[in-house]
Amino acid sequence: MKAVAAEPSSRAVAQEKRRRRILATATELFEAHGFEGTTTDDIAAAANVTKRTLYRYVGSKEQLLYEIHESFLGGLLQDVASSDGKPEDRFRAMVQAHMCDLAANVRDIKVFFEEIKHLGPAKRGELFGRRADYERAVSGIIADGVDKGAFQASDVPLATRVILGAMNEGYRWYRGEEPGHGDSTADLIAGQFLFGLEARAPGRGRVEADAHLARSLAPAELTGEPDQPLDRILTAATKLFRAHGYHRTNTQQIAECAGMTKGALFYHVGYKEEALVKIQERLYDRTSAVLRSLEDDSARAGVVLARLVAAQTVLTARYQDAVAVVSEEMKYLPPEAAPKLAARQAEHLDIFERTIRRGAEDGDLVAEDARIASRVVQGMINSTYRWYRPDEQLSPTDLGLAFVDIILHGLSTRSPSRR
Repeated sequence: MKAVAAEPSSRAVAQEKRRRRILATATELFEAHGFEGTTTDDIAAAANVTKRTLYRYVGSKEQLLYEIHESFLGGLLQDVASSDGKPEDRFRAMVQAHMCDLAANVRDIKVFFEEIKHLGPAKRGELFGRRADYERAVSGIIADGVDKGAFQASDVPLATRVILGAMNEGYRWYRGEEPGHGDSTADLIAGQFLFGLEARAPGRGRVEADAHLARSLAPAELTGEPDQPLDRILTAATKLFRAHGYHRTNTQQIAECAGMTKGALFYHVGYKEEALVKIQERLYDRTSAVLRSLEDDSARAGVVLARLVAAQTVLTARYQDAVAVVSEEMKYLPPEAAPKLAARQAEHLDIFERTIRRGAEDGDLVAEDARIASRVVQGMINSTYRWYRPDEQLSPTDLGLAFVDIILHGLSTRSPSRR
């Protein structure tokens, strides 16, 4: 006789409901104030429980952060690892599942990427192990496609990281289905990964990611940091903010790292909040100058897009500490500085979006929605700060050219006319 699972008691249901409320409250506070800027007293008060009750349910603030991450990893890994069928079908299903999970857990995923550095080595190692399992499952789908001649990918691990990075960055903008599309947004994204953005029209030359393209990136080949007091301060602050977070870094540490007195630091930047503002201003000034110099309406849109992709990838690799700080610590900006940051981010997106839209109108590129396409491209590039190590992997220029190949040509070996 088949055993019937016992229904959970009303007490167990109530306890689980309370536990979920505590996790949701912690997520909200970590998102708004950061892990270090939130205390267990804050969480207990906001969740309307005593501190003793909070510890009974979760043990510690670190355990809270760990469980937030765990809440969206398990089911996704199981779905991808157990998929079967043709490589393209499995790939599309993976993208659909990933984007659905992201839309349902936007706040949790944001906290995951922005606060994970505050976990201890043991907990962080466990989570990285789970993410490595998921990455291997996705790599398996791509490798299966390569083995069967359905996909082209000279570096399967790199392609996997690039694609997952682009999707993970969707927490900044993706909230489910975008209006006005017959197909789902996730399917548009899957099609972009599979077929790329370049139109494969007879008689139109393919944009090649090669040394010739790399030579056109001279504006991105910037010199090293000048040795001026302000430059030393910003370099030190960037390094410390990335390693320890804004909240755990004080002005004395910045001054010592920059090799000057605290009084000299205050003369040049005032408080550390001003250093954070200047870090993001400098990064966006550098990137804007390069992208503007490469935007060219007289050249093929596919060529311009390739140059933009390769150049911003070079800059992201070169200034990845600053990119990390801008991506993870901007919640600490003074209120008056946040709109300026958003405007600079929009400026970069607009350059990519204009190029993609022009290419679609000219028949040089294929993109049903230039806005979505530009965000996927930017996500691919911006996510590299989390995993790229120039001393262990491709040079920044070669990484940029690899991105061009994936973004323009995609994974699939079949004709995009059958999308």
